[in-house]
Amino acid sequence: MIATTPAISNVPPIIAVQSRTPALLYRSLVFPLKFVWGMLLCQSFLGSILVVGWTYRLAQRAALKFWWSRRPSSERGITLDQFLIASERTEPHQHWPNWFLRQNFRESIRQPERRAPALRDPTSEVSQSCRSTPGLPFALVHSLWQNFWIGLRAITNTWVLTLPACLFWWFGWYDGWNNSFNKGYEQAPVGPLISIFGIVLFIAAMFYVPLAQARQAVTGEWRSFFQFRLVWRIVRARWISSVALALLYSLLALPLNVLKTSPAFQPQNNGALANLTDIQVLKHLDSYFFFCAIVMLPAYVILRLLAARIYASGILALLQTAKIQPAELAPLEFETMQRLNLLEARPNQARHFFIRFITWTGTRVGRMASTFALGLIWFTFVAQIYVTEFLQYHSGVGWMNQPLVQLPWFHYIPARLKSPWSGIAFAVLVWLLASAMARATQAFRSRHSQ
Repeated sequence: MIATTPAISNVPPIIAVQSRTPALLYRSLVFPLKFVWGMLLCQSFLGSILVVGWTYRLAQRAALKFWWSRRPSSERGITLDQFLIASERTEPHQHWPNWFLRQNFRESIRQPERRAPALRDPTSEVSQSCRSTPGLPFALVHSLWQNFWIGLRAITNTWVLTLPACLFWWFGWYDGWNNSFNKGYEQAPVGPLISIFGIVLFIAAMFYVPLAQARQAVTGEWRSFFQFRLVWRIVRARWISSVALALLYSLLALPLNVLKTSPAFQPQNNGALANLTDIQVLKHLDSYFFFCAIVMLPAYVILRLLAARIYASGILALLQTAKIQPAELAPLEFETMQRLNLLEARPNQARHFFIRFITWTGTRVGRMASTFALGLIWFTFVAQIYVTEFLQYHSGVGWMNQPLVQLPWFHYIPARLKSPWSGIAFAVLVWLLASAMARATQAFRSRHSQ
């Protein structure tokens, strides 16, 4: 028998009061600070991993909020705060994720005897979460730790499906230029064919990757990224939304590619830039790409939030039309929908204005047309990359990392001024140290629990 969670409506008033969102003045001060931190982190390889982890946590919150908004009329009296605080899994999502401090920092470091009586109840989930809260030093960097590990697992999975195509692009481009200078006519088709294969491989991967990223973010489980059958069913259930998401990727990539290429033409418009020393050029480019993050960071976050919403809508539709079973849900998904009474199958009531068009897309002809449209849109995304690299070559970084798809690392400094590999090496070193610390901590806890 599956254990049921406590009724949300029975949450004590004192908890609901404590879980209210911050005042408007407080949010207006905190949001710019979090935004600036995000801009800074987009300037380095390691920092962009933290941005990925932070964004995945925000996407999980967006999915929870979407499911809460779809609760049946019997649960309409439940506020979002009441819903989130009633479970150990959802309690941290009362507010946007932090960069460094533990979620609900002030409450997490309180002594048990200073908490509300309801929180001292040894049988409550909230009480169990509080008792497992680490000390103050770790609470100061708890979100940093979470952002790193979530981001590392997320980008690793994304690389598995997208990095091979990027390698083919880079090698095809390199071989094509070598052949053009060396006049190897017999080898002329090699570069273009490799590039074409890489383009097709990337487009095929991007049919799947956006909603697979959303599933990993929402479930919090890295293995869920590779549940191909389930994710593909969600893609097919939200085919029009997937096409719209791809179109948004391509549209948002356009200004970023312009910003990426602009430094090559700046000396023509401003003659003073042509006379700068290497140190001055490096300082100028550091400042330039920092302010580019004003566009980069929102674009990256918006795409992840939209993908999370599409995913949450798709899996709910599949569940309520009995096309998937509750056993196929991740623990967080099952618990959330159980608490909101969303597990029961319900008639499929389409309320979209263009219902005939949606029905047509479900036919074989409609799916073929939608597949062609989706492939064409992703081709426009790839074409922008080739045009950008033709106008200004950004070495391997320009080919191997696409900021909207992979790492939001938007910092293209020429290798003669600052090698990008030093930042990558530092990130690897941090990963090795973090792995060693995690294993040592796990061994220490297992030894003392015996």
